[in-house]
Amino acid sequence: MTTIVLTILGIYVLIHMIMLIGILANKRRKGASAIEPAVSIVICAKDEEDSIESCIKSLLELNYPKDKLEIILVNDRSKDRTEKIMQSYVSQHPQLKYLSATERAGKLKGKANALEQGLRISTGEIIFTTDADIEVNKNWVKEILKYYDEKTGVVSGYSVIKPEGLFYSLQSADWLYLLSVASGGDGVGIPISCVGNNMSYRKKAYDEVGGYNNIKFSVTEDFMLLQKIHKETGFSKTKFPVNNETKNITLPCYNLTQLFRQKKRWAAGGMGTFNFGIVVGAFSWLTGVIVLAGWSFVSIETYIFFLLTKLVTDTIFLLPAISEFKMHKVLLYMIPFLFYFAAYVLITSVLLAAGRKVVWKDQKI
Repeated sequence: MTTIVLTILGIYVLIHMIMLIGILANKRRKGASAIEPAVSIVICAKDEEDSIESCIKSLLELNYPKDKLEIILVNDRSKDRTEKIMQSYVSQHPQLKYLSATERAGKLKGKANALEQGLRISTGEIIFTTDADIEVNKNWVKEILKYYDEKTGVVSGYSVIKPEGLFYSLQSADWLYLLSVASGGDGVGIPISCVGNNMSYRKKAYDEVGGYNNIKFSVTEDFMLLQKIHKETGFSKTKFPVNNETKNITLPCYNLTQLFRQKKRWAAGGMGTFNFGIVVGAFSWLTGVIVLAGWSFVSIETYIFFLLTKLVTDTIFLLPAISEFKMHKVLLYMIPFLFYFAAYVLITSVLLAAGRKVVWKDQKI
């Protein structure tokens, strides 16, 4: 058993060192393009009265020519004040457009349905997407555009949670880890994933794959679109820069119910097609078992060696993002994060085994 445990640890370390090379490549790779195309930003909101106003305000402060920018606010059948808040800003700012999403058309459900309707009326050459619980960096659009060249179809970025208190700080470390996996894979030429609250892509590439209506439905529609554009268009290059100016701020889950709904949704979507991310996930699951129960089947010396090696590996892996985003406070939570990550990976696998239906904004999908 000791040999098996150490083999799993060795492969885990090797995978993360390879991805670390990709992260460092994406940190050094600075955008150089000077294009200023027409841009459309699409935000879908369902019952987001508590956060949508802050999001809109941050979008209105973007450092980008107003005559080349349209911001499409899609109200996904909200039952609270979301529509009223959106309309109040649309009436004052010509670059804002309002759209009320209708009941699903065809196979699309949930956010993908609302997003597709917003994209249908967009006019920009480059599409940006974000969420209602995001505050965008004022240089977000300008900096992301610098990474586009004639072969680039998708450019993604980090969204981070401010490390405040134990629960939020653990989520902060988790988001840094998951998006570093995505950036690291991209940096070595293996696009793994992205996050829809900090994503951009060519409208031409989106149309080339037939849009969301022509993509296998997934609760992680951003992930499926990334894979489609990468594999099936002439814009196969993807980029995931580690750049503070492309970083957005997102809100944490406020309780465990929200957290596990989010994790189950991401896990279910990520399993939609085989990719390197599933390999990383498999070794995260295996190491999670050892972190939580390894003391019962290997010697205490081996168990402690395993914990320390994984802790050091994870910390080194996160250092480029922590340094770039000036989030050094996350380092204080790396030990509890070791156990937090192991626990939620295992719990999420149990939830998935119990049923593949997920909940998004009180909709079962």
